[in-house]
Amino acid sequence: MSWNKVCLSVLVVLVVAGVMPSHGYSWTGAAGLALNASASGVTLEQELVALTNRTRTAQGLPILEMDAVLMKLAQSHAVDMARQGFISHDLPSGNINVRMNRIGYNYETVRENVAQARTVSYAHSALMQSPGHKANILAADVTRIGIGVVRDPVCGKYLFIAEIFATPRENYDPSQIKQFLTTKVEKLRENGSVIMVPKLDPVLDNMATTSLQNLSNSYSHEDLRNLLARSAGELRKSGKDNVGKIEVSVQVLSTPEKLSIPAALRQGVAEIYGAAVRKIKDGSDRPAFLVLTLTGVSR
Repeated sequence: MSWNKVCLSVLVVLVVAGVMPSHGYSWTGAAGLALNASASGVTLEQELVALTNRTRTAQGLPILEMDAVLMKLAQSHAVDMARQGFISHDLPSGNINVRMNRIGYNYETVRENVAQARTVSYAHSALMQSPGHKANILAADVTRIGIGVVRDPVCGKYLFIAEIFATPRENYDPSQIKQFLTTKVEKLRENGSVIMVPKLDPVLDNMATTSLQNLSNSYSHEDLRNLLARSAGELRKSGKDNVGKIEVSVQVLSTPEKLSIPAALRQGVAEIYGAAVRKIKDGSDRPAFLVLTLTGVSR
């Protein structure tokens, strides 16, 4: 697309739907790209955030917090669009999910609007006339916002705009995930849902830890059979003859809320158990946890 065509365009918008608060954000862009121009001292980004939040408030929705990391990411994308001369979600830097994952932003939900217009006010009005863009602006599943605005470096008449709406995901470490499992098992006793509440066993716990270190994300049934055979052998050596068999459970999850108690523990047939947790990346290259639980079922 030529720069003349860009300068003559009125509005182009694209939309995609899929997340740290800040008191302000300052950006220094590449040479030749005019950023944050405003005679009032309020940046164009801040103006668009205010427009967005007024619209949400009018609809009974909570306002979005301006997020320094998302502001920088949106500004970077706006700069890239201005350099290439047209708007897009998929630039050489990748789509919004790829860009979020690259900077290590752990999120539950992410949405993105991109636009080209003469003013941020006109861009916002036009976006609200488009169902997909409006849905992103008024989404109930987001809490943070990042805005990037860059003036067209050739004719200077139009703004390249990127809006990112997201909800951050709380960061956990493996020990917290394991403690969450332990707590859920202990609550079985409090709830009276099982007669025999399994105990966390140091032998099975150590076996789970050792086995998890050698278990790949793309484990097979054969891997699990070998794991069970090794665990059974170790358990016999430890003298725990009251355990008739060992069952294994493997879960991949992003948050502890998604952790489920293995069947043998829920059903009250397991006497002991051990567990281990390791950080991994899931199929979408996002942070996740691999949880391995070994349960010793009584004879």
